[in-house]
Amino acid sequence: MDVFITVDVETYTGDYWKDVLGYGKGLPYLLELLKKFDIGATFFVEALGCTRWGVKPLKNICSLIMAFGQDIQLHIHPKLALIKGVKTDGDRLWAYDGATQTKFIETGLRILFDCGVTDVTAFRAGDLAANEDTLAAMENTGLFLSSNRDLDLKSSIHSKLNDSFPIRNDLSKHGGILDIPVTAFRSALPFIDGPYRHFEICALGAGEMTTALSQMVKVGYRSATVLLHPQELFRTVGNEAKPIIKNRRRLESLLDFLGNHPDFNVISMSACSSNAVLPKRSPPDVKLFFPYSMLRVLEQIVDRISTKVSLSNTGSF
Repeated sequence: MDVFITVDVETYTGDYWKDVLGYGKGLPYLLELLKKFDIGATFFVEALGCTRWGVKPLKNICSLIMAFGQDIQLHIHPKLALIKGVKTDGDRLWAYDGATQTKFIETGLRILFDCGVTDVTAFRAGDLAANEDTLAAMENTGLFLSSNRDLDLKSSIHSKLNDSFPIRNDLSKHGGILDIPVTAFRSALPFIDGPYRHFEICALGAGEMTTALSQMVKVGYRSATVLLHPQELFRTVGNEAKPIIKNRRRLESLLDFLGNHPDFNVISMSACSSNAVLPKRSPPDVKLFFPYSMLRVLEQIVDRISTKVSLSNTGSF
């Protein structure tokens, strides 16, 4: 089974040192960790912010990612766009007509090209807020890989494509677009989580992730996709960053598991072909293991308490 580790790289302020690099404890830590486990990831880099604060800061970020041999693809948040003749009203891409969506994507591609990124084939909208007009805009701009579905609609995810593809929660095609969704698992704690929990280190414990991946192989999934953000690896306190140990442990456990199990082939989006072998039918939901879910909840409670105590002791709470 193919596994895609995807990282959304974004800032809403233009302060990459704080928001993305995490004063050295965010993106640099993640890149070093991927290198340690010899694992390739796909970095969906938000580009439209450069229309506000220029290309140079993002160029440095892209250069760092490429220096580690990692894949870069396009990510956009419309509310960051400052484009002559285009009125921005909200951050959900599907709220804009097809021509405006095409303009956003064209602008983002041009910015990534100016940052030295020349082989872009995949696109992810901010909050996965894509619709069928987005797919048409992708085809208009030469993109054929989408990652814009997620069944877990509780976690600020706004996709309108979950029902547009014949296969749910796995590789599927719509016209000329192949979508690789963020993986969602059936929750063991629906009264807390809602019906689904998506594959993200701040949403799942290490035991939940590894047991669910093993079940995916058994029931015939073609792919699994992890969603990450550098901001999940640190929290800022004043003018410095503190590692989020809980999330770092989860990520390290996941990478170690993937690197030591031959059932999993970790690849980047750029290595995925538009002619990938698709499932014949939607695979069954994989349900999270209840004891591991309870352990995750306990871990979250302990982390929140320890964080409050730590911030209180430093005078930042």
